[in-house]
Amino acid sequence: MSRLNKYKTLIILSSLAAVSSCSWFSAKDGTEDIDDRYMRSQQGPELQVPPTAKHINVQDRYRVPEGVIITNRDAEGKKLSLDPPQLLLVGGDGVREDLEQSNPTVWIRHQDTPFMDYVSRFMSQKNIPVASSSDSQVSTDWITDDDETALANYIGSYNLDGQRHRITLEIVGQNANEISLQARNTESQRLQGEKWIAMTPSKTVASQFLNAFLGFYDSERTKEARERILEEGTINVNLSTNPQGNIALTAEREFLAVWDQLPRVLEDLNLTVSDRDQSAGIYYFNVKEPATGFWAWLWNDDEANPKVEMEPGDYQILVETTASGVSMTFKDDEGNLLDPSVVTRIYPEFAASFKSRAKQ
Repeated sequence: MSRLNKYKTLIILSSLAAVSSCSWFSAKDGTEDIDDRYMRSQQGPELQVPPTAKHINVQDRYRVPEGVIITNRDAEGKKLSLDPPQLLLVGGDGVREDLEQSNPTVWIRHQDTPFMDYVSRFMSQKNIPVASSSDSQVSTDWITDDDETALANYIGSYNLDGQRHRITLEIVGQNANEISLQARNTESQRLQGEKWIAMTPSKTVASQFLNAFLGFYDSERTKEARERILEEGTINVNLSTNPQGNIALTAEREFLAVWDQLPRVLEDLNLTVSDRDQSAGIYYFNVKEPATGFWAWLWNDDEANPKVEMEPGDYQILVETTASGVSMTFKDDEGNLLDPSVVTRIYPEFAASFKSRAKQ
């Protein structure tokens, strides 16, 4: 057999295997085709001992006690869901999952614009039909695979084919800095022939819908931050004190203007942002050990060295609102104030970077 014929044979066998596996997983009516023939199995004939046998000792080691009646004969396989697991997108800044809720729920750090404005814009921009809305929730009309919406093209790739779903996004909790957003698949149907048949709502579909919104929300917040930076221009930073009287960098600007600029400033100074917490007003950053020697010079590694004179390690910047604007207080990884001489030494580099818009 030639090499070409071998390849053709492999392709044919692979295709047959794929077709047979698809038919095993899905029945013609759209339900899972789980083999339950074991439920119709009958008891086999009793053991027949030949009349000539004299020394056969028959023992039933797994004997069922007298009086026991097996009542549960329903096929367990058909009760199991074959929906693939769906994780929530909690990688965005200030988003965390609430694992105590029975429906997909996340806590989102949010303080300024009314949150439901983002939900309404999401529904509008994605052309999602809305059945009802209020100050705390929005419920969709039917979303099907026939909808000419951006959402229907990628949500529920496993579930949406030949199905339709109604979903609700609702604010179910709130505190000073966060809101709790929950997604529920309130109603689901499957097209069978020419009729829509009710089916069990899917947590997977609810999770996919919530993920779609979280992606939209993150992109909108990033866009707004960029617009604020462009509108507000450069920031003049001075060496002064914070509300507690400790040495700090200050600026006569709003909190968000300075907060949104800090990642760019730290990156410009070759300092690595390791984390941030807007509710506490803290940026965490790292000063790497500078690369030195011949090889650093040869590969231009020295250009990536920190541009401020600070010892390698982890640090914090506390951003606070003051009577005249904002203060930025520098601390070590344990939250202790840096020596005033260190803050004075690094002030010119930070001030110059805040004033520059070269990397925006």
